[in-house]
Amino acid sequence: MTLSEIFADFILNNKDFSEKALYLSKRSIIDSMGAMIIGSKTHCAEKAEYMAGRDGSATIIGFGGGYTAKDAAFVNGISGHELELDDTSSSNLGHPTIAVLPSLLAIAEETGCSGEKFLEAFLIATEVECKIGRICAKYLHERGWHASSITGVLGAAAGCGYLLDQSRDKLINSIGIAASMASGVRENFGTATKSIHIGKTAQDGVHAAQLSEIGFDASASALDGKEGYLFEYSAHRFEEFGKDFADTLGNDWDVCSPGFAIKRYPSCSSSHRAVDGLVDLIESNSLKACDIKKITVGMSKPAMRELVTPYPENGEEAKFSIGFQIGLYLNGIENMPENYTKDIIYKPEVQDIIQKTSMYNKTDYDDLPSDMGVGPALVTIETTDGRTISKEQIYPVGHLTNPMSDRQIYEKYLKCSESIIGKENANTLYDLLFSLEKVEDMRIITKLTY
Repeated sequence: MTLSEIFADFILNNKDFSEKALYLSKRSIIDSMGAMIIGSKTHCAEKAEYMAGRDGSATIIGFGGGYTAKDAAFVNGISGHELELDDTSSSNLGHPTIAVLPSLLAIAEETGCSGEKFLEAFLIATEVECKIGRICAKYLHERGWHASSITGVLGAAAGCGYLLDQSRDKLINSIGIAASMASGVRENFGTATKSIHIGKTAQDGVHAAQLSEIGFDASASALDGKEGYLFEYSAHRFEEFGKDFADTLGNDWDVCSPGFAIKRYPSCSSSHRAVDGLVDLIESNSLKACDIKKITVGMSKPAMRELVTPYPENGEEAKFSIGFQIGLYLNGIENMPENYTKDIIYKPEVQDIIQKTSMYNKTDYDDLPSDMGVGPALVTIETTDGRTISKEQIYPVGHLTNPMSDRQIYEKYLKCSESIIGKENANTLYDLLFSLEKVEDMRIITKLTY
């Protein structure tokens, strides 16, 4: 069988949605809903909403209803990714939830599906994008693709196909169509176009499923054929996929193992291990900004390829700067989106830390197992009194090896949402999302988001 056929059979036949997988899915959905709500008030989201079609039944979070499904998915994808608050996965070296959630919300509104079916679609969508990511994300990353968008569009199309109750043939076509829509180059990191990648991914996931639904076809070997998705995007040939690969789907679910990492900071995930390690060193040694002579961070090449603007000039670039984030921390400035501004970046005390911070390639982090993602960070601080202290941070805080509690996720979500949709709506929405399997119609959910 081809990969598209394997995925289609998995979507149609899998019924083992474990309690752990459903619970972890709800945590990620809540977290990304908060990211979309706060992100809806960014200039990027406002500009994208201005261009949206207003002749449908879908909701753009933070704005209202009545939009086309494709455009709602596009804007919500931008909102959810623009502030870099969305979760990450080592399997697809990207952002699993926000790449598919806006697509599923748009189709859920059109179909009026239950929260239980929506949760199942989310698990299917993230499983497809992450398992394809385990095959090719490393090579996508090496070639300069934004792996989130290349893998995410397949998951989004698969999840939308599930919500539309598509037949096996239509699911194969949805995935095949999506294979020709994947795009997003990492050269655009540090600009607003990075968020467009995710918006387009979500939009194309909807579009692929809709095109299949009305009769467009695609090659069953669009993923693994001679000139298919895997070869053209990764430049690698793979052995034929069969039962061994099929048996990995939902066994265990990727949201459970290795799991998704929920972010504490509004910045590129490749910076989080370093920031966590440095914060721990600073706290455990009672250091102040005046105590620090130099900061160095050893990282893998994949991590360094993402952190493209270590010396930022604006808020978009600051998301990719370890020095900026440590500058915030040492000067008592909260690491939240409202502080990613030129005024903060160019504060002398923040600039001092940025200029003292540098990265280097630690080569033994370059070729680690996929579950390690972009690999650890080895952080070192040289102090003004001559000490050198170091720490290796294996995983970021928020990874399942050191997870955020439900309470911490709630506090982050509330911080992102209550000023925009009101505390009462925010709490009602949170409660409904944490009991999604009891929600009869997903339109109850989306009405609370603006």
